[in-house]
Order: sequence, then C-alpha cells, then structure tokens
Amino acid sequence: MFWEKLRRWLTGFLALAGLQLLEAANQPHLATVSINGQPYISVVGWSSLYNLSSRWEPKSSELRLTNRWTHLEFKADTRRVEVDDVSVNLSFPVLRVGDRLYLALRDEETVLRPLLKPPRLPAGRKITTIALSPGHGGKDPGHIEGSRTEKYYTLQLALEVQRLLQKNGFKVIMSRSDDAYVSLEERPAIARKRGADLYLCLHFNSAGGAEAPQGLETYCLTPSGASSTNDRGNNGGSARTGNRWDHENLQLAYQLHRAILSEIDFGDRGVRHSRFKELALAEMPAAYIEGGFMSNHEDAKRIFSESGRTRFAAAIVDGIMAFKRLVERGQPE
Repeated sequence: MFWEKLRRWLTGFLALAGLQLLEAANQPHLATVSINGQPYISVVGWSSLYNLSSRWEPKSSELRLTNRWTHLEFKADTRRVEVDDVSVNLSFPVLRVGDRLYLALRDEETVLRPLLKPPRLPAGRKITTIALSPGHGGKDPGHIEGSRTEKYYTLQLALEVQRLLQKNGFKVIMSRSDDAYVSLEERPAIARKRGADLYLCLHFNSAGGAEAPQGLETYCLTPSGASSTNDRGNNGGSARTGNRWDHENLQLAYQLHRAILSEIDFGDRGVRHSRFKELALAEMPAAYIEGGFMSNHEDAKRIFSESGRTRFAAAIVDGIMAFKRLVERGQPE
C-alpha cells in the first residue's frame, strides 16, 4: 500500500515536471523516470533497499546516506559519488528535481550495486595468480620528464609489487621483466595463457601547465551501456560492451584505490571507467592504476624514490589482498 501511494504521488509530481514514469524491471519497489533519454531512479527511494538513512543539504545540493556499514555522499549535477570517503566516478550526472536527487539506473547497476553487494567468486575458485603489466617498454618510453622515462619507473614498481606478492604466497606473471616492448594485445594474452586470476596495469601520468595536476586514478573497464569517465558526452561509447567481469572489475579498482589512499597522501582523482585496450582484452578481473603525475613535484617524489615505490607497492598488495578476501568470503581456507 505504501509503495503504491508513493508511486501515485511520484507519477503526479513528475508529470508536473514533464518527466515520464517507467517501471524498474529489476527493482519492484522502485520506479524510474526518463530524463534526457536515460532511466533514472530516486536516490532516497533506492537507499531504502540498503537501510540507509538520508540527510539532505538543500544549500549545497548534497545528499548523505549512512548505515552501520557504509556512508555515501551525492551532489547534484556531478558525476561523482563518495563511497566511504573514496571518490567514484559515475557515467551520468546525478540530477536534482525539486528537493530530490535522481541517479541513472545504469550507474546503480554497474557502480553502486557492485560496491554495496560485492560479487563472490564461484565456489572453489581462488585468487592465486596475479598478472602485472608495467606500462610501455622498449621503443615506447611513455611519459618523459627530463631524463626520466615512465617505462623505467613502471617496471621498478612492478618488480617491487612482484616481490611483495610472492612473499605473500602469490604466483606472479610479468608481461615484461626488462626494457622490452610488448604490444597491448600480447600483454593480456600472456596473462590468459598462463592462467592469471587478476590483471593489473601499472602506469604514471604526466601533464603540462603552470599548475601540474596531482593525484591517483584507478580505472576499470567501462561496462556496457555506460560512458567512460573521460568521454565528453554523457553517452559516448555507451553502445560498446563490457565483459563478464564488470562487477569484479569495479570492486577490484575500488579496493586498490581505497588501499592506496589509506596509506599514501595522494590526491583522490577517483575510481574511473575506461575502454583501454588492455582492460577490454583481459579475460579475468582487471584494473589499471595511474599512480600519480611525473610532472607534479609531490607525486614525483614518490615515483622517483625507491622508498616511495616500496610504500606504493605495499599499498597495491594490500588492495589485492582486500579484494581476495572479499570475493572469496565464505569459502574454506
């Protein structure tokens, strides 16, 4: 009775705003509205499914949701949500209608649901073998800052991650272990042929300008029907497919990003979506780390120093371990 009354009220309200009410096929207690051709849902209505209490800040257009396990912050007209103080990018903007915020249904399905209802691996499947892909190599130097090349520092970081993973009992596959060029197509193929359970690309950013950007970006593959973070339009590339690991990809990127931020004073540029070729071709859960800007003084100190890379590598391993515990939960040791 309550939901039917709410539905009737929402239908009338949205009609006044010129919006169409639809049914959310996968959530019987939610209704969707069509905004700019995309199905949207009420954030407050959705939050009830997770027993989240809400607090609306009309002056800042921010909505805070909390329960005993998690907290989220939404802000109108942005494509970001804070999940336990970690910035996560959405494919579509959160929109305000009156004093209500609306979330794209595709973002609920591909971003928030995997975070709030983490996927589990099939019984008996374990995370034991990690593939590391140090960016660039050989004829491809990557970014260059003075005499320093990205290809050198991605390899140094990967070697330290390899050492720490092996210390923790993992088998590690390297797409390259020296200054060799390996094509983007070959790297995930190597991981597949050697039975990797996770695939991790390691890169560093660089940018010009008087005030060089700073901070950490962690990417996963853009799911089907969603937009990549760096797409200019809301619907860019949305017809392309993701892969069978979309939910695991998002959770892996989130756990890595969260672990790194908790241990290193990075700027948080967010968990992001992209259709980088390595992510698109990976046949296992995969993530892509842009570990700071070589062109930024503070980031460069971490990238170019052995102690900084050791600390960074330890945080990456912590993120992998967090993901492993989460997706293997309930399985016998």
